[in-house]
Amino acid sequence: MTKRHKIILSDLHMGAGRRLKDGQTNYLENFFFDQELIELIEYYSQGQWAKADFEIVFNGDVFEHTQVLPDEKDPDMITERVAMWRQRRICEGHPEIFEALRRFNELSNHRVTFTLGNHDAGFLWPGVLTVLQEVIGGVVQVKLTPYEFDGVRIEHGHKYQADSAFNTDRYFLEKGLPEPIINLPWGCHFVIHYVNRVRRERPYFSRIHPMRYFIRWALIHETRFALKNIAAILYYFISLRFVHSKSRHSSFWRTLQIIKESALDSNLDVVAKKILLTHPDLKILIMGHSHGYRYRCYAPDKLYVNTGTWTERLSLDPGSLGRVVRLTYAFLDTDDQGKTEVALKEWIGEHQVTRDLSLF
Repeated sequence: MTKRHKIILSDLHMGAGRRLKDGQTNYLENFFFDQELIELIEYYSQGQWAKADFEIVFNGDVFEHTQVLPDEKDPDMITERVAMWRQRRICEGHPEIFEALRRFNELSNHRVTFTLGNHDAGFLWPGVLTVLQEVIGGVVQVKLTPYEFDGVRIEHGHKYQADSAFNTDRYFLEKGLPEPIINLPWGCHFVIHYVNRVRRERPYFSRIHPMRYFIRWALIHETRFALKNIAAILYYFISLRFVHSKSRHSSFWRTLQIIKESALDSNLDVVAKKILLTHPDLKILIMGHSHGYRYRCYAPDKLYVNTGTWTERLSLDPGSLGRVVRLTYAFLDTDDQGKTEVALKEWIGEHQVTRDLSLF
């Protein structure tokens, strides 16, 4: 058996780029670390890695298929045509990243894999993979179910939270529509119809964590804003859950689950532990989604790794107060005996003298 290597990243939330065609800032863009990602891809494209069996796995929410430009009409109506158009705009917005992936994939035994997340729901349409195959070249694949091999499972993790999980019995909606659309999870509708509107005035809004701390702070320091948005959240929740719409469909049971989970911590530690301890053959579980990196050992040969996010987080948690950026990823190494080890790493990259803060 030959040695095999993989790096796993998640939650880049890459949109159509920092600038609109008229030169204005695209406030919907979440990803600002193009150069660092390019350096990472190039590092694993040369030296000892150039001739190795190597795979880059983008484990969900790598792209923002929900909305990429501020002026899009009916952004929650994601037909295959719309999903392909958005993917092309993302490629155009970050051209150097996709060029680096193309160079990586030109090497022998190198390949790129994407897994499904709740924000890159466009992967449910085969046309999105076609766009990526055209742009990247080489071996490119999409996994809509957990990626499993040699006692390892890689999955995004969204399906374990009610507001982010797809209805797997009804991925698409067709009734009364000219074209089928994706039946988006409730959380995606909430981002499109509430969060993205708030970001027009406060572009940092989607990066705040935990949101419950911000609401408490705003009630004291920005009372009008806080009350207005608490009312808006309640309105959107009621309208999205109980008002009929052709663009969405989910059960009343899902509503109850969302209400229950809204008071809980959003990390996946409990879920990960249960999965590992109830699957005897599973040794390593790698997820993303929660935006918090983790490396946990729950039993001998039972490891959970969360790859975190490559987006900026504005933390109001006393334990990590302030602007937080950790470019974390997992490294999987399988030796010639078939034994796999995993490490959680942070990409430091090449030295940069300055960073343009106006882009954040």
